[in-house]
Amino acid sequence: MSLINDIVRQPNGLLAVAAGQVSDAQVVNIFGVNAALGDAYETLWNYGGLYTYPSSAASLSCVSSSASDTMAVLLVGVDANYYPITDTVTLNGTTPVSSAKAFLRLNQAVILSGENAGNITITSGATVVGYIAIGLGLTQACNYTVPVNHSLYIYRIDLTSGTVNPNKYITYRNYTKTSEGRVLRVAEATWQNDMQSFDRQVPFKVAQKTDFQFEAKSSSGTNEVSIFVEAILARND
Repeated sequence: MSLINDIVRQPNGLLAVAAGQVSDAQVVNIFGVNAALGDAYETLWNYGGLYTYPSSAASLSCVSSSASDTMAVLLVGVDANYYPITDTVTLNGTTPVSSAKAFLRLNQAVILSGENAGNITITSGATVVGYIAIGLGLTQACNYTVPVNHSLYIYRIDLTSGTVNPNKYITYRNYTKTSEGRVLRVAEATWQNDMQSFDRQVPFKVAQKTDFQFEAKSSSGTNEVSIFVEAILARND
């Protein structure tokens, strides 16, 4: 527990992590949005629907809907053994380009220059694992896989909704799946509109090699729901 103790003992421990002053720990910010959330559970990500995790590691294919997009894209995730990996792919407009490395999970993708004129879609086989909408520059998906020998400590969760109908509400829940296949759907709750905030005094721990995401649904019709998660990724002792 020495690493976590190092963080919490400092007067501004989280600031020290963000500034890179704590070894083997880093800030993880997870953004997610679903602009057309229906009455069945969907992942809070801007591609829509439930996020599907690939069953095996594979090269990722990256393509834009615009021929103008020729910038580099940084891919961040884990390999077949859940070790952290990154790769950089240079887009070729509407022609798919493959990563040199095989990814089991994609945690984030971000462009490294300019502004993307098209929608950038990242696939593992036939499965969409990342989506960068026009002009956003990075994936907007509340899903994350914890690398081996690490733990993810979640400090704050903020959800927002534009629901205004007094008879309509949003239900959300936390989804985790371990590498052994155990699935838990916990912390189910509801709210109507504005912001729902959880500022945890004791961080929520997500263990190594665990898939983590937030799912939500509307009681009726469609709604736009967004989420922001603040966490620390720390190496286990």
